Amino acid sequence: MDGALVSPFGRLPRTGRAARGPSRLLQRGRVKPMLRLRQLSAAVAVAVAPLHAAALQDDRLELFASEVVTRDDNVFRLSSSVDPAAVLGTASTADTYRTTSFGFNVDIPLSRQRLLGALALNQMRYRRFKALDLDGHDARALWRWQFGDPLEGEVGYSDKRTLASLANVQSGVQSSTPNFLTAKNASFNATYRLAPRWQLRGDANRLQHDNSAVERQVNDLRLNGAELTASYVSRAGNRLGLNVRFADGDLPNRQPIGALAVDNSYRQRYLAAVAEWTPTGKSRLKARAGRVSRSFAQLPQRDFDASVYCASWEWQPTGKLALTAIGQRDISTTEEVNVGLVFARGFALYPTLRLTEKLALAAAFERADREYFGDPGLVLGTVAPRSERVNAAALNLTYQPVKPVLLRVAWRRETRSSSAAFGDYEANVYSIGARVGF
Repeated sequence: MDGALVSPFGRLPRTGRAARGPSRLLQRGRVKPMLRLRQLSAAVAVAVAPLHAAALQDDRLELFASEVVTRDDNVFRLSSSVDPAAVLGTASTADTYRTTSFGFNVDIPLSRQRLLGALALNQMRYRRFKALDLDGHDARALWRWQFGDPLEGEVGYSDKRTLASLANVQSGVQSSTPNFLTAKNASFNATYRLAPRWQLRGDANRLQHDNSAVERQVNDLRLNGAELTASYVSRAGNRLGLNVRFADGDLPNRQPIGALAVDNSYRQRYLAAVAEWTPTGKSRLKARAGRVSRSFAQLPQRDFDASVYCASWEWQPTGKLALTAIGQRDISTTEEVNVGLVFARGFALYPTLRLTEKLALAAAFERADREYFGDPGLVLGTVAPRSERVNAAALNLTYQPVKPVLLRVAWRRETRSSSAAFGDYEANVYSIGARVGF
């Protein structure tokens, strides 16, 4: 499960364990971040320039700015058994940071096509732990296309630069230095209606991860994926089908373990039954169940095979109250450490309540039992088996006094218990922010 809170202001950064000392932290600088931002914003500006006039005419272009102030009482996710002065050089594990964002959203219909784009330039500044400062971005583009009545789909691309979670665990060791992760994803999907009740959908994507910290570059990833789903669709819109997925993960940087350089590249196969059911107009159930297998290019003793499932239930009894419940047993898809895998079993509840036309409250309750597999150190005897339980609770209160302005106050609490020494932590994160659209 992902430890980040998704809000109208974007994804709040996940933080974790400290570096071994302040001097090591301060040695980690940013490599020409503003140059990258200028290049990216210029490229997006050129791409959307022909659409700009049309978007303004129909009020489909939104410019926005936001500011969020966050207080985190355990930035590096230290165990209570660890002396922070020995690790951080300071007795306090807390810090306050600001996240300033500027960007735009665009949504342009062109006949039966639809073009969507978004760009956010994010600047994070910490009061104490300056090495975590980030100039990041989140850029997305999507073309929703349709050719005739039976064939439709999407072509998309995203490019995102963020601070990787400092709670990440690689080869039994929690993150010790700031790592800035760049993730790029190109995707394509198409749905073809073979007959009034039968649909065939194909998906393809390429995901790329690049890490800035030298010790994390063994996680650099080039993932090519494809999947095919055949479904029967009833008159009521219910679905029953079969899904098959293939993924080839290339990790170009080998992992040194003693005198051995390990290739962590892998192939993953997935076969599952999928279903969607709408018992009433106020609820919807989605489920999939099947089997997943992963085979590694080297050290096949770590190959993995397991039964998996994921089910979600969406319920909206009134126009003001909604609830989403999720249960899952699967390989985690939100990890930033790619040398192995995390097998997660858990559940989550996400209730939302619209108190008034301008005031809304959202909550989150999450629990995940996580086990680490596939790490070459488990086979070579350099890493001990590891399991952990992560609990999280969050509240998010938003107020919209007028349409362009959104105010937010949020709180999140995370706890982790672990079979590894010093792998536990507790953290509380408080934030307040404002977003203005133009």
